[in-house]
Amino acid sequence: MNLIIHHWDSDGICSASLIAKYLLKNKFSNSTLPIGEYKFDERIRELIMKSKAVYLADLNVPHEVERINKRTLFFDHHIQPEIKNKLVEQINPSINGRNYPSCAMVVSEYLNAWDLETLLGTLGDIGKTAFRIPEMQEIMRRVGISKAHVLNLVELIDSNHISGNREGVENAVRVLIEKDWKDMLEYEPWLRQKDKIECEVERVLSMVERNGKSAFLQFESNFNIISRVARVLVWGMGFEKALVINRDFNGKAQLYCRVSRELAMKRDIMDLIPKLKSFGIAGGKEEVVGCIFHPEKIDQVIQVVKSYMEGLP
Repeated sequence: MNLIIHHWDSDGICSASLIAKYLLKNKFSNSTLPIGEYKFDERIRELIMKSKAVYLADLNVPHEVERINKRTLFFDHHIQPEIKNKLVEQINPSINGRNYPSCAMVVSEYLNAWDLETLLGTLGDIGKTAFRIPEMQEIMRRVGISKAHVLNLVELIDSNHISGNREGVENAVRVLIEKDWKDMLEYEPWLRQKDKIECEVERVLSMVERNGKSAFLQFESNFNIISRVARVLVWGMGFEKALVINRDFNGKAQLYCRVSRELAMKRDIMDLIPKLKSFGIAGGKEEVVGCIFHPEKIDQVIQVVKSYMEGLP
């Protein structure tokens, strides 16, 4: 069986759906990583061993890809080194200096298949800016869907990983393939998750510390809301810089640093990544950097990131 391994967010899920429909003709199995962790666990390794071929989507895990011993197609849009593993074909425009807003767009271009998943995945990664992209506008016209419904669908899809539902993330790929978008808007498991998440995000945002155009926020939650909270701070509340830390997500600390698109155009924040790799697993793009590390290192990590962000223009 062909195996798709994908990121847990809407871009990863939508990219996997496109691969499943157009490349594998719905003959596939799929799995995601433990939510919040950028490394393969034993379950993933066993699935790889049993698979015929592997397809990765929206997972910035080159260290893991180098060790795969099966024929692999690796779709991504994150900044990463060129893969040396001869069994791997790496489809990532960033290697040639071209930045793509989503993995779903990389997959769509490769397959020449521009579907609703392309729009949902792109919106999930870059927010309402996606509505300015001509290809996304054309998809909306063809599908007959409004901006409000697109935004709602992305929140519903992301409710799976935010609530820590790994099985839900994996099931979402088939939900996208099998259900009409109108039916997905009424899909009860997603609606229940979304309601719980909204309450938790509201609780966490009430604790934000403001310093001019910068926001600093620490909290503890079993919900994987850290990226959502950072997006609300920058995209929704208008902060130029946001440093968000979940001090205890399943026994590990999470950091998410996001800056506005305008600030990233002056200076991207990817040079923060090497500074964080000494503390744990770190990665990111021009506007955002994330890190997962041991909670004992929280104070050190905060000091490094705050010092870095104070030096931004």
